[in-house]
Formats: sequence, structure tokens, C-alpha cells
Amino acid sequence: MDRAAEILTAARRKGGPLAERLPLPSRPTTPAEAEAIQRAVVAKLNDRIAGWKVAVSPEFGVMRGAILASRMFPSGAVVDAALMPGLGIEAEIAFRCDRDLPPRGNDYSDAELRDAVTGLVGIEIVDSRFREGAAIPAIERAADFMSNGGFVVGPLRNDWRNTELSALAVSVHINNRAVIERQVGGHSSGDPFAPFVALANALRVGSGLFIGQVVTTGTYMGVVRAKPGDRVEVVFEGFGRADVTLS
Repeated sequence: MDRAAEILTAARRKGGPLAERLPLPSRPTTPAEAEAIQRAVVAKLNDRIAGWKVAVSPEFGVMRGAILASRMFPSGAVVDAALMPGLGIEAEIAFRCDRDLPPRGNDYSDAELRDAVTGLVGIEIVDSRFREGAAIPAIERAADFMSNGGFVVGPLRNDWRNTELSALAVSVHINNRAVIERQVGGHSSGDPFAPFVALANALRVGSGLFIGQVVTTGTYMGVVRAKPGDRVEVVFEGFGRADVTLS
């Protein structure tokens, strides 16, 4: 695990992709091993985990990727594109923890978790440390923060509970030109809150979640590729928008 962390840390520092997979003895086989590698990378980078991206896999169950504090940006930020050269753009709904959700013996209920968070629009910037990221097995990509390069936090919506999140229409604009226009209900889980519930209950037997952490729960429209110099805006109709400039 430590060797895998050394390789992934070096790739993040140098900014260059890995030509090959991780060495066979260092490849994770479970979400717990992938998370252990992630936490080791965070420590080696002298960073901290400001949030998580989450997906629920039929094969591996709840999979999570750390979002580094140094890669969390407010809407409107100008971000160095060289930090995340893959520049994959995903329009997402995320949730900010308004109080700690610590480890405990029994599951958190849906209602309990809804009371503990605030919804928001986010932009995930997808970037892989592997040159052929799409060809790498999902559990191995999980060790690489599930290919997270950064995350843009949009305005908070305190009234999010009154919105049918599964039916939101989303548009993506690059340099004021629509590249995806009004795609409706594209989230793979239907309700984007369901993966948050799954993650909170997976982490209740581990680190837990903490006040201020942001959890993003998956794209509504797949991945759109941007270029250095682009201004990207995602709009969830009737809910909110977020934007970032990739300098």
C-alpha cells in the first residue's frame, strides 16, 4: 500500500501521467485498501480531506474518492489548468455537512442525514494519474481519489429538501456556448442523495464525516472535456449554477 501511495504522490507532484498500472503487489482489491492508499497520499502531500466523491458499485459497494482541501475551489475561481490537465467536467449536486456525523454502532437514517446537510451545485474536475485512465480497473482508479482532480463549490441551497433533485434539468456552457443543453434526470442513482446516505453509513464504521466536508454524488450528464483558457458554467434549472475559469 505504501508503494502505491509513493507512486501516486509522485504523479500528483510532477503532474505527469503514469504509463502503466500500479505494480501488481500494490494494487488494491477492496474499497478499504483503496481508501488506505488515498489517506497515505493525503499525508504525503501534507494536505487534508475536505470532502469525498462517492459511487455505489455492484461489484465493490460504496466507493469513495478523497477531495483535497487544496483542490476545493469556490464558484467563480480561476484555477490553474496544469493542476488537473485531464480537464473532465461533470455537473453534480453535492451536500455540505452542517454537523459532525461521527462513527457509531447503528446506521444513520435518511431523515437524520437530510437534517444534517445543505445541498449545493458543484463542478467536479476529473483528472487521472494514469495515462489510460478509462482502461484501469475501477478499484485501482479508486486509489487515485476516484480520478478526482478538483471540485468547485457553488452557492448553498438551504431549501434543497423541497426540490425534486432526480428531475433537475442541467446545462453546461463553455465560453458562453451550450455544449449540453437541458438534459433532465441524468443521475445514475436517480436521487443523488442516496449515494450520500450510503457513504455516511459506510464511514460510520471508519472515520465518519465532519462538519464542513462536502460530498458529491455523481454526474448528471457524463464527462465534458474542457481546454486551458475555458470558462465553464453548469446550470441546474431552478436550483443554481456554478462556474470556473481554467487558466
